[in-house]
Amino acid sequence: MTATAPAGTRPQIPRQWLSPRTAVRSFPLLRAAAPALLGYCAVRVLGVLMLLGVGSSRHRPVLHRLGTLWDAGWYVRIVEHGYGSTNGLVGSHGIAYSTRAFLPLFPWLAEAVRAVLPVAPGTALVLVASLSGIGAAWGAYAVAARCHGHRAGVVAAVLWGVLPLAVLENTAYSEALFSCLAVWTLYAVLDRRWLTAGLLCLLAGLSRPSAMALTAAVAAAAAVELYRCLRGRGSVRWWRPLTAAVLAPLGWVGYILYVGRVEHSWGAYFRIQRAWGSSFDGGAATVKWFEQVFLSHRAATGIPLAYAVMALTVFAYLLLFAIAVLQRQPLVLLVFSAGLLAIDLGNGSPYPPLARFLMPAIPLLFPLAASLSRLRSRATLLVVLAAAALVSGLYGAFVVFYGGAPS
Repeated sequence: MTATAPAGTRPQIPRQWLSPRTAVRSFPLLRAAAPALLGYCAVRVLGVLMLLGVGSSRHRPVLHRLGTLWDAGWYVRIVEHGYGSTNGLVGSHGIAYSTRAFLPLFPWLAEAVRAVLPVAPGTALVLVASLSGIGAAWGAYAVAARCHGHRAGVVAAVLWGVLPLAVLENTAYSEALFSCLAVWTLYAVLDRRWLTAGLLCLLAGLSRPSAMALTAAVAAAAAVELYRCLRGRGSVRWWRPLTAAVLAPLGWVGYILYVGRVEHSWGAYFRIQRAWGSSFDGGAATVKWFEQVFLSHRAATGIPLAYAVMALTVFAYLLLFAIAVLQRQPLVLLVFSAGLLAIDLGNGSPYPPLARFLMPAIPLLFPLAASLSRLRSRATLLVVLAAAALVSGLYGAFVVFYGGAPS
């Protein structure tokens, strides 16, 4: 017979339940992901230390710079003053720059951090981005381990931390937050947790417009599952994938409708984006950009480092996508990656394509992670990843202190 606590008293929680070691053991996925998270944190700490070294030599505070430079300043303005504020500048086509070009989840989370910690808006944004980067690394491990095994999952998480623009994972940019939500959405779909996938995709849609690609991925996978259900071969009730497909676009669609309502024009969001020269032209601007940078007479005088890295990164992602197709990655992963590539290569801005738009394409790292995980020598693998971390850290320092806006 089980003893019960006296009336009016709170039941006592066994002391061993409060042990961090027990908590980790009670969450198998976290325990399995521990090497991946440690590896990811190690390479990001190296990148941050390199930033601190360069910042110290230039007498410039790194944290302030990570929390305010380029687009980060717009998020700071939203945290401080809300939407509707402007810096008074006018962009392309004579359209004023507006904070409403930036989706709200990232600054909302920063506001929540500031409600708990007495930190500046930029610092709160950096904290959200850095924690999101860790969450994305965990998700990268979870999905890659499911598809290619534990060791490939660990390598995939580390590769996420050594991307050329991995410095943005510790900068007040929303890429890390979207990447975290996106990769866990993909994991939920693979695990057939349809309602979770739909809700995560909705949240992702409140962080970046790239969630259109994620919505397409969830919808495609849901359509396949719904077809299986109608044929009597599905493993879940039919309304679950259907609900996920309905929930998936509500984040970004809802925000676009909100902007249309407050701006008194249903196309206001896309008009505001044009201030940055952002539109979709099917790839014409991308082709023109490559011609001007690499084929014109100016290319003979030297290609800027940022342009070269951006182009090599995009070409690498295209190659990895082809390999992913040949390896028959799950449909939801392929559709998501294809959607991000289409959005980036079809971007009509003056400087397409943008390598940072492809940062959330974590599944495209899996073919490389699987290949590296098959190296027989662990020392060789560590040397390769350490070299990648050094190069990533150096390029991150260049971008933050010497380069233009991350592209």
